[in-house]
Amino acid sequence: MSNFIVYILTDNNRRYFEIDFTSNMLSTIVELQQVNSFTFQQGSHLNRIIYSEAFSKLACAKKRMNELQNFTHLQIERIIRKNNPNWNNLYPQQQQSYAKRNSNYAA
Repeated sequence: MSNFIVYILTDNNRRYFEIDFTSNMLSTIVELQQVNSFTFQQGSHLNRIIYSEAFSKLACAKKRMNELQNFTHLQIERIIRKNNPNWNNLYPQQQQSYAKRNSNYAA
């Protein structure tokens, strides 16, 4: 049985939020790292996953994602502060291990 994870991304200034869901968090983290390396100088740099919820059904994950997308900025901040008061990146180890793996291939 696959799990679906709803997550919230933010930038270093906690100004912008992006809400999405995935069934494979590791590939999502890798994809985010690659996208952020291309857009480093452009716009907001959404680089930290600060909130996540797991669901067993796709319909439940989509419903929760839609609920969160309709929340105001203040409501989203309250949810984050309740579950992650220090706004820590919830998946820092995977990002670092991916960077270390690919550093061997750098020219």
